Amino acid sequence: MILHAQTFFMVTCSHVNDLGISNSEIGRLACAISLVIDVYGMVSTFMIFNVYIAFKGGHFVLPFYVIAVYLFMMFICRPLILVIISYTPEGRRMKDSHFLAIIVIILVLTILSLLVGQPMIVFLFAVFLPEEPLTSILNDRLDLMNSSVFLPVFCAMHGFIADFNHLGKKSLIIECIVILSISGKFLGTFISSRIFGVPFWSAVSLGFILCSGGFLDIAMLGIFRHSGVMEPEHYTVIGIHILFCTCAFLPLVKFMYNPSRQYSTILRQGVIASAETGTLQVLACIHKEENLPGILRLLEAFNPTHESPLPVIALQLIQLTGRVTQPILAPFHEIQSSAAFRSNIGRCNRIISSLLSLERRTDGAARLQHYISVSAYATMHNDICNLAHEKKTSLLILPFHVQWTADREVEHLSEAIRDVNKMVFEKAPCSAGLLVDRGDKDVTILDVEYRVAIFFIGGADDHEALAYATLFASHPSIRLTVIWLKSKMSESNTHSFDDYTVIQEFHHKLQGNERMSVQEIVVSDGAETTNAVIAFKNEIDLAVVGRYHEPGCTPLFGLTDRWCEYPELGILGDMLVTPEFNFSVLVVQEEPHKTTENDDLIDDFVM
Repeated sequence: MILHAQTFFMVTCSHVNDLGISNSEIGRLACAISLVIDVYGMVSTFMIFNVYIAFKGGHFVLPFYVIAVYLFMMFICRPLILVIISYTPEGRRMKDSHFLAIIVIILVLTILSLLVGQPMIVFLFAVFLPEEPLTSILNDRLDLMNSSVFLPVFCAMHGFIADFNHLGKKSLIIECIVILSISGKFLGTFISSRIFGVPFWSAVSLGFILCSGGFLDIAMLGIFRHSGVMEPEHYTVIGIHILFCTCAFLPLVKFMYNPSRQYSTILRQGVIASAETGTLQVLACIHKEENLPGILRLLEAFNPTHESPLPVIALQLIQLTGRVTQPILAPFHEIQSSAAFRSNIGRCNRIISSLLSLERRTDGAARLQHYISVSAYATMHNDICNLAHEKKTSLLILPFHVQWTADREVEHLSEAIRDVNKMVFEKAPCSAGLLVDRGDKDVTILDVEYRVAIFFIGGADDHEALAYATLFASHPSIRLTVIWLKSKMSESNTHSFDDYTVIQEFHHKLQGNERMSVQEIVVSDGAETTNAVIAFKNEIDLAVVGRYHEPGCTPLFGLTDRWCEYPELGILGDMLVTPEFNFSVLVVQEEPHKTTENDDLIDDFVM
């Protein structure tokens, strides 16, 4: 019962990472609960085994030995490792000699913790160390050996200890005790969660996560067996139970809990509504410093003024490596002094400096907030969507996963970032824009003429793209052209009537503005659309297009049969990022669209 009452922080972190919910509300809550239980368990173990039993047996110095090991860990081992890490420049790989020195320190601490009967000290020590660059090098050097050799051998050895021949009538009593323990733990978690307002299915999922076992449960089971606390019959029954509960509960959680369901019930506010009410709020995602120039140019193009201020939330996204780690989503000022964040502080300061320069240029009209998200790429979209939902943002800006040099050569390509963008497009709680930046990296100020073209075909996403014209209209350096690609049969279509109405409203709003113009081009298929776009390629610095268009759309007829390298950009957006064109592209989506069979075929073909 004591074993089942314990919940190990590292096991819970591993489970929520495997489920892809580590940065969801339930994932964070489960990790926090298990950490509290872990600390309580360690204190209880110390008081029972190292104080009460030690004093009872006449070993009065043992508690002081344990305290001395804890002090050695906090005031000698940890500072030594931090000093060694400080010799590794930001973004560089740790030297082999430094890595070996850290391993020696950890091995010494491990030996001391075993000598005083506190094997969990070394696990606790890992919690107090910074993530980078330790996590990366430990994963590279040790993860393959641990996960492929040591862990399977460890589990196999404990499996061999199980003895099914000893199972008898008493096994049923043991099973009843185990079921009672698990039921008590589940009901305690569920009832207390419901009392504090956790939704029903989220409370059930939380209970299942905390009732699942893992590597450390098997390790503790082995310790009890070898120390003679458990008989072979106890060990076999409880081992089977841990295996069964974990295999049954985690798939149930995967089925019951989906963090993105909360977005399906909200009233979405996009750029169209925000432009009309003057309540535009932008969430700009930044993976690295190279993303900044394009984002800063776009934010300045929105022309924030004191009469129409622009709240901007800059979310810096940092990859979290390792399986037993807790994601972070917090304002920068709350975590900048954290030792776990020390390796990223230089990069963050440079990004903040660039963002503050925009705030100074606009005399404070661009109101900036800086958030940090440290999470795995597989779950990074949850942090982006959660923050957008919490802050009620109108527009999400995502950087494209490909970076080009000044010579139009591919400088950097990240498939992980591409997957993040795809997931955000699927679950975004507001309007989303994917920015393909191919402008001058040294230019972030729009002090010369900046030529923007909006390619309008029709549909909800194109209407959203056209709403950007209202934002661009007041900037003195922007020359905007709306290029309406019409089909010859537009008048017979209800959607085309809606498109015509939107264009007429745009004409009315921007009447008398000489820097704005609308050009209507009649096309009959995708080939003519391509020719029309090519005709403007030397007259554009930024093209804005909608992501999704109706299947069978006349201006794109024939383009769906071509090779589609980036389906997430849509048909027109994918064409505009080919080497034929040199301008930047902003692909706009009003709300997530259901995937069509054609989209699935394209994705499968690209993969």
